[in-house]
Amino acid sequence: MSMKRRDSRLRFVVLAGVLSLTVATCGGGTDDTTTTADAGADTTQAATDTTEAATDTTEEMADTTSGEATGDLTEMFPDGSVTVGIANEIPYGYEDEEGNATGEAPEVAKAILDELGITEVDAVVVDFGALIPGLQAGQFDMIAAGMFITPERAEEIIFSDPDYCGATAFAVPEGNPDGLTDFQSVVDAGINLAVLSGAVEEGYALDSGVPDANLTRFGEAADAFDALAAGRVDAVALTDVTVATQVAALDGFESTEGFIPVIDGEEQLGCGGFGFVDQEFRDIFNAKLNKFQDEGKILPIVSEFGFSETAVEKAKTLTVEDLAE
Repeated sequence: MSMKRRDSRLRFVVLAGVLSLTVATCGGGTDDTTTTADAGADTTQAATDTTEAATDTTEEMADTTSGEATGDLTEMFPDGSVTVGIANEIPYGYEDEEGNATGEAPEVAKAILDELGITEVDAVVVDFGALIPGLQAGQFDMIAAGMFITPERAEEIIFSDPDYCGATAFAVPEGNPDGLTDFQSVVDAGINLAVLSGAVEEGYALDSGVPDANLTRFGEAADAFDALAAGRVDAVALTDVTVATQVAALDGFESTEGFIPVIDGEEQLGCGGFGFVDQEFRDIFNAKLNKFQDEGKILPIVSEFGFSETAVEKAKTLTVEDLAE
C-alpha cells in the first residue's frame, strides 16, 4: 500500500469517527428506551473505536516504512535461494577447498539472509571487473565481494550501507627496497605495480600520476600475487587486509603500512558494502544489516578474516550516501 493511500485511509477513518460522534450527540433520537447514559456510552465507544482504528492505521504505516516491510525475503525468493557474485579475492569473497563461498562478505550475507528466510546461498565467481556487469545482466542476485562504494559505481548499481572500512597497502619484497609508502612513491620509484582490473586501486594509481604503462592488471588477486612471487611485478596494491592475508602465505614478502590515498587534496576513504539492482531487496537487506551493526553481530563474523573492530565501527558511522555522493 502506498504512503498516499495509507494517508487517505487514515483521514477517512478519522473523518468517519467524527461523523459518528456528530450523529450520536446531535441526532434527534425518538426511542423512549434510549437514555442519556446510553447515548453517552455509545459516544464514548465510538470515540474509542475511532482512536483505535487510527492507531492501527498509524502502526501499519510505521511497519511498512520501517525498511522491513515484509520481515523476510520469502515472497521475493520463494525457493529460499539467493545467488551472490564474488571475485575469488581472499579475504573478501572466495571459494574454499570444498568449493563453498566464504570470506567476509559472503559470511555476513549468509547470516543476514538466513534471518530473512533464505536457506541457501549459492555463488558465481567472476573477475572483479565483471561483478557489476554480471549483476546488471542477472547472472546473480547481489554482489558479496567487499566492493568499495564509490560515486561512479553507485551510478550503476544500488549499494547497501558499508559494513567495513579499510586502508590501502602494498605487497612488497621484504625490506621494502623501493621505499613504497603511497602512490606518489610508486611514481617516484618508477616500478611496475600490479592492480585488479576495475578495482579502486587502479583508479587511485592513475589519478596519482602512475603511468598506465607501469600498471599490470589482473582479473583475480591470486594471479597478482603469483606475479609478485615470480618477479613479474614489483608490488601489488590492494586493501591492507587483502595484502596482509596474502603475504602471510608468501616467503620473502611483506605488507607496507596501510594508508588513505589522497586524490586532488581529498582523502579517498574506502568502505565496502553489498551491491543490488533491486531497490526492495536492498532495503530489506539493509535494514537487517543496520540491525546487525547495532547489535554488534558483524565483528564476530568478520574477525576471523582479519577485520578489526576499528574497520567495523567506522562503517557504523557512515551511510551509503556518505560514500556515493
